[in-house]
Amino acid sequence: MDKMHVTFIIASLTSGGAERVITQLANYFAERGYTVSLITLAAPTTVPFYPLSTKIKLVQLNLLMEVHSLPRRLCAILKRLWCIRAAIRALNPDRIISFIDIMNITVLLAMIGRSIPIIISERIDPTHHLMPDFYKWLRLKLYPRSKVIVAQTTASRAYFPEHIQRLIQIIPNAVLPCPEYHQVNHTTDRSFQFISVGRLSPQKDHETLIRAFARIITMHISHATVYLPKLTIYGEGDLKLHLLSLIQSLNMTDHISLPGTTPHLSKVLIAADVFVFPSRYEGFPNALCEAMAAGLPVIASNCSGNVDVVRDGIDGLLFAIGDIDALFSQMTELMNNPGKRQQLSVHAITLSERFDTNSIMRQWESLI
Repeated sequence: MDKMHVTFIIASLTSGGAERVITQLANYFAERGYTVSLITLAAPTTVPFYPLSTKIKLVQLNLLMEVHSLPRRLCAILKRLWCIRAAIRALNPDRIISFIDIMNITVLLAMIGRSIPIIISERIDPTHHLMPDFYKWLRLKLYPRSKVIVAQTTASRAYFPEHIQRLIQIIPNAVLPCPEYHQVNHTTDRSFQFISVGRLSPQKDHETLIRAFARIITMHISHATVYLPKLTIYGEGDLKLHLLSLIQSLNMTDHISLPGTTPHLSKVLIAADVFVFPSRYEGFPNALCEAMAAGLPVIASNCSGNVDVVRDGIDGLLFAIGDIDALFSQMTELMNNPGKRQQLSVHAITLSERFDTNSIMRQWESLI
């Protein structure tokens, strides 16, 4: 029997956790012999950030334009609904898998009256992720129309009322083993390297990290240390100018860099000493998982998502969200204690076994 046709839908394929996971899934199903198509709202010339199999039919609808006036916004929404419905009708898939709340709502609206089973996936903790009240109301009305809802954590599922929770299946993200492992540095003949990865947005709370790190620099300058620590934050986002201004105001421009995104994440991870992830909330923290799978000692906030991954004191350290003092203390502890870094590193590597790729992918395949 021929395997079915699965259509994935997401707003865009830029760098990001949801984009990476949907690409992984699409590639997996394509390699398993399914017919796979992927719809985005991006321009047709947009190149996906993550490698996409040539077996996948990519349909980009060019519907990401910003519209501010209310009449034009309404027209843009109607056009988006019509174009998505038309694209799906042309593809005629057996299953639809949609990622991220607003897109989930859009797809469910666009497909009213059609009988194709729709699987939707929440990719962030809805307790903390801000949405306009109208969209929240639409979500509660439309989510029961889906066949299955995939959440990544128990906290995400608990947000919804019971009649929606009954549709929810928890599937965490797969964590790929890293081809190379980080080696703990026991010498002091170079600058200590802190690293963070994430979108430059309020959710990721890089400001807390920058302020904690600035205290470390101040402490080391007062002790006349030869090799001052470095902090590199990889990512792009709306807060970049604000964070650069903060770095300048703290006189940290020689010590903190924001180089943007990198396609070579594993290489920069294994070259660092400690990974710091100060988010206010998460769905499932992909960047944190990648750092742990590479054997990098990690410090993370105790937000939703992070606490589902890090076992405090065993394979990482957790601190209270936004607590600059606690983060400063933990960063200082790991800088000065290579034995502790080694202990965390050895246990962190086992994360890819806890979230084995084949097991996670089989869970998705069972849904369709």
